[in-house]
Amino acid sequence: MSSPTGTVAFFDIGGTLASVVLSPGGDRIEHLAAYPDVPGVLEDLRRRGARLGIVSDPGPVPHEEVDRALGEAGLRGLLDPDLVVYGAKDSPRVFERALARAGAVDRALFVGEDAGERAHALRAGLLVAPHPRLAVAVLGGDHLRYLRVTVPPASADEDWRNAFGDDLPLLPLHVTGRTVPTVHAIGTTSAAARLDDLGFEVDRLGAEDEPLTADLYLLRDDRRVDSGFLVPDGSSAGLSGTGPAAQAVLASTGDGLLVAVPAGQSVEAYHLDTSRHGHDLKLSPVAGPVVPEDDHPGLRGPAAVPPAVTAEEREVLEAGIRPEHILGHLARYTGAAPASGGGALITSRHVHHPDNGAAVSALVADLQEIGGGAFLVRRHRFPHEGRRLENVEAEFPGRDLDGVVLVTAHMDSTGARQAGYRPAVDPAPGADDDGSGIAGVLAAAEAFRALAAARDAPRRTVRFVLFNAEEHGLVGSSAYARDQARLGTPIVGVFQMDMIGWDALPERTFEVHAGISTSPAVEGRSLALARTVAGLVPQVSPALPAPQLYPHGEEDDPGEARSDHHSFQVNGYAACLVSEDLFAGPGPGAPPAEMNPQYHLPTDLSVNAGYAADIARLVTAAAWVTATR
Repeated sequence: MSSPTGTVAFFDIGGTLASVVLSPGGDRIEHLAAYPDVPGVLEDLRRRGARLGIVSDPGPVPHEEVDRALGEAGLRGLLDPDLVVYGAKDSPRVFERALARAGAVDRALFVGEDAGERAHALRAGLLVAPHPRLAVAVLGGDHLRYLRVTVPPASADEDWRNAFGDDLPLLPLHVTGRTVPTVHAIGTTSAAARLDDLGFEVDRLGAEDEPLTADLYLLRDDRRVDSGFLVPDGSSAGLSGTGPAAQAVLASTGDGLLVAVPAGQSVEAYHLDTSRHGHDLKLSPVAGPVVPEDDHPGLRGPAAVPPAVTAEEREVLEAGIRPEHILGHLARYTGAAPASGGGALITSRHVHHPDNGAAVSALVADLQEIGGGAFLVRRHRFPHEGRRLENVEAEFPGRDLDGVVLVTAHMDSTGARQAGYRPAVDPAPGADDDGSGIAGVLAAAEAFRALAAARDAPRRTVRFVLFNAEEHGLVGSSAYARDQARLGTPIVGVFQMDMIGWDALPERTFEVHAGISTSPAVEGRSLALARTVAGLVPQVSPALPAPQLYPHGEEDDPGEARSDHHSFQVNGYAACLVSEDLFAGPGPGAPPAEMNPQYHLPTDLSVNAGYAADIARLVTAAAWVTATR
């Protein structure tokens, strides 16, 4: 490979070089932290003769504020000041300005994680790469492919992970297989050849350089999985038999289809019929090892203690999380009542709808009011489909124990099962999915403040986090969890609430999911969280039965990788999902699933508030025990 002399490399900032956390108003950078591996990548490029610059869209954040934050993060000194360019990346224009600043060069590269932005840069005449790890290889003339790398069965127990080290131009995206691991990745042609020589089974998927301007998704075909082998009852033919989707499908898997969605298109257009909860998954880079290590430093969590709350704590929880609290929060996010501060009605939280931004602002206002100055409320920005989207985080600092506990839900919604649904204009109230989870997180935040007033602030730091773009494949939680892992945040437990409001049959049922088949160690720690939830049922929510706990026996967890808890598990963190009865089981004698018939429809307008309050109270108690014991 030739050295990239006479070249310029431009980088996006958030999600590419650093984690960016914004102020509650979104117009100031609270914290910009460079990823630990980034300075080494930039210094390597400089040693090879490349000049380094920035192409970034700071939105309402003043440019001098970005300059300040880059300096405090130690990145400014590695950049050529003349090559720092700010502006909207919704056309080739800002990239053309960057090229003009660079002058006559042999090669110019833009590195950024948004496929749409890379497509604009390519049209402006730059080379592009989706990740800093691949920058040197692309500048050296290597090409990128989607790869499916399978470990030979006879070698599955060997330490094959070392082959995926930092010196290999390969970007792992997704791992499947409990006994025979398969890694989906973006890699160079030379990386694929090296893995061939090492004895891996390597499938080249799609066209050469397709990863430059596409994103890879797993679209789950649940109807095909349910119908079984050799029964022609899947949804794939209806999606991809004709038209552009036919070219987008790269391969089929046991779960569904691998689809490369081109820049300028949305995964919204690739919706398989009869899909269950967690119907698609965007395959994004993971921060840690290809398979999470068995002993992840700092992530072992608190010492195992029998879950229990005191009589005083139980009294606060019962008074603080009641049906009326759930309904009050829910109304502001489903269009039944104005948003916080007298705002307009929020009719949809879909990422393509203008009310998504209003929902972010309303959550910021709600959490600031609930915290009363005790919470640090921030926005975590990430790119998706050419948009600047934001997660919302409220941090309640701990007193004297290491580790962070998260209480989470997703804030976006969709009505994609409605024929002719137009996400930019049509309503998507999403009362159950996941307005119920939003209400649960807000109620949990209120309860923590009340518990702190009665007892004391939690010993561990607690964060209440609402994730955006879950319906597009866990996008917001993936960006957030990857940032936390790369920065070394010691998260000891994540409690995710996703659809906790539907229970129509006489016998109450609910589920707790902890499975991650690729990492027994992470699954074990996640099961410890799930058992904490289960152990508290009689104490704080006795109207609920014992949960349906997954995984169960030899059965895999049907909720694996289907909600935001998974984004943390693949980065080595213990996490569990608490939900209504979404899946049949566990075990052959268990009751059938009780799926909400309004799932992903504009008619998802109401919840069983008593049931949702019972689950939210239970999750809050589990998080409180984890944060204080």
